Amino acid sequence: MDRIKLCETCVNKKFDLKQGIVCGLTDEKPTFEVTCADYKVTEKQLNLSATIKEKIRPNKDRAKIATILIWSVLVVEILSIISSFMQYNLLTQLIDGTMFPDAELEANDNRESILALIYLGVYIVSAVTFIQWFRRAYYNLNIRTNCELSEGWAAGAWFVPILSLFRPYQIMKEMWTKTSGLIAAKSLDSAAPKSFNLMGIWWALWIISNIGQNIINSAFGGEGLNDYLGMTTGDIVLSILGIPLAIVTIKMIEAYSRKEEELLALEQGTTGTEKVPVPGPIIS
Repeated sequence: MDRIKLCETCVNKKFDLKQGIVCGLTDEKPTFEVTCADYKVTEKQLNLSATIKEKIRPNKDRAKIATILIWSVLVVEILSIISSFMQYNLLTQLIDGTMFPDAELEANDNRESILALIYLGVYIVSAVTFIQWFRRAYYNLNIRTNCELSEGWAAGAWFVPILSLFRPYQIMKEMWTKTSGLIAAKSLDSAAPKSFNLMGIWWALWIISNIGQNIINSAFGGEGLNDYLGMTTGDIVLSILGIPLAIVTIKMIEAYSRKEEELLALEQGTTGTEKVPVPGPIIS
């Protein structure tokens, strides 16, 4: 009866206009009267279970690399705040009429240019490693259960205009919910998967940061001292915002990575051969 209850809430169910609810493992309509015939271990299910284990790819190292690079971004953000404050003080004094030696002005420009190049390099590498981890995580989830999108979208969604404003968040939310459901089913825990509040904070900070960067670029495009002062002020604000964004992103990666490892441990320790249905909503 416990298995039947799991079947009734399984995300591996499909909706067919002719047959109604259909099992995603056997492509047949399950019955819930007394026993579920679809739960008999068939050759198809044995092969499916073996195929899943073979296709799962390790993701723990990618998570570690991604977090290390994000910590690097955070360090550069802090250095950028310090440098920008120094430039802000210099610019305010220049606007007030204070004169500085050319060597001091040149030193300020060189420092800012070097930090900007370092930040750009670290940020690009960090983004690449994060997307590699993100895509691998979604790939593994696609192997285990029915996902709404192909694993390619875990990378591509970041680069599509408009879609990039919400699709990566939806994928991350799906990853958390369905992985939690898989763990609950493997451990026979009937409790509903817990929500992960950091995801909303992570995505809100990301959207605000990107919108803020666009506003600064469009508002302070001139060559005057006041434009430089406005851009420097904006850079300080964005760098300060980047600190909690980096920390929340790290926490999110670590939290999901722990779930991946927990699920992998449950799968390796499972004595049965069938793919256990996952509690959750029906996928149409």
